[in-house]
Amino acid sequence: MNPDLNYRNGMSLGWRLCFILSLFATIPRLIFVWDSLFDPDNFGSGILDICIQFIISFEFSWIFVYICLQNTYKIPSWFNSQKSWVQFLLLSVLFFSMNEILFQLKLALDNDNSDMLIFRVVYYLYHILLLLAILGFRNFLLTTQENHQIGLENEQLKREQLKAQLEALQNQLNPHFLFNALNILNISIATNPDLAQRIVLDLSDILRYNLKVQNQSLILLKDELNAAKAYLDLYTARFGEKMAFCFLETDTQRQWYIIPLSLQILIENAIKHNVITSNQVLMIELRLNEQDKHIVVTNSVNKKLNSPGTGIGLQNLDKRYKIQTGQKPVLTEDEQHFTVKVPLIEAP
Repeated sequence: MNPDLNYRNGMSLGWRLCFILSLFATIPRLIFVWDSLFDPDNFGSGILDICIQFIISFEFSWIFVYICLQNTYKIPSWFNSQKSWVQFLLLSVLFFSMNEILFQLKLALDNDNSDMLIFRVVYYLYHILLLLAILGFRNFLLTTQENHQIGLENEQLKREQLKAQLEALQNQLNPHFLFNALNILNISIATNPDLAQRIVLDLSDILRYNLKVQNQSLILLKDELNAAKAYLDLYTARFGEKMAFCFLETDTQRQWYIIPLSLQILIENAIKHNVITSNQVLMIELRLNEQDKHIVVTNSVNKKLNSPGTGIGLQNLDKRYKIQTGQKPVLTEDEQHFTVKVPLIEAP
């Protein structure tokens, strides 16, 4: 939601809150002047007393509601740019100054100034209660704002997750991918039955894994690694010695989690954007770094001149990690290597 719209909605609620608080603050005063309302000689002064009390309470409430709204929605202002302790000091000075000014004004307009000490104490108590109600209103706004933000992030995460799943399925089920896999399978059936069987198993594992993670926001690292290995096996069956991969230090006893299809997206990115020939072998390395809580994916760089794609897969992965974990994959690149450090997530 637009921040300006949030602020306007808050203002609308603020006006209503001030009106309600002013009514409640006026009720005790109404009790004191109740008898005068039925006295023709004092009727006017009784009504004036109630109106003065209502206006003073409304004015006090609105000033603090206005400051509260400005602070809650981070509206640029001199007050909001100050440190927290300065803001607290300024609000304290404003509270006591306003109370004293309004109190003196009330005395000047009131005919009965007896029991001034009690009147002053009660007057301050009124405004302390009003201030507590306004602080409660601020907490309500903050909670509502946080819940709304969480809801937006959850919806965005679902959309990004769905995009990633659709992109992965498109990569695996597009005619080009299937043609290559089936073509290699057809050749291997007669020449290398073991390879043909492995291709069928790898393809089955990949499709099964994608169905498994459709409704999952996190997956065990070992399951993601197994799916990545099956994915790489299919491509090495296609490219032969033109492509190689290795998994280093990936055996672990800890229950690490990862966002589904993270490794597959990085592998697909490496294959899509690099030349793969006998003279330019594509090397992909996956290394587990438990100390820094990363799985590191590195590929050699032999970039295509007209590389397809716009990096949507990497952008999507970046957004999903940022929304779900507050972290982001770290990308580094030089003339020889492209490296991505994917954050690991401890058991949820």
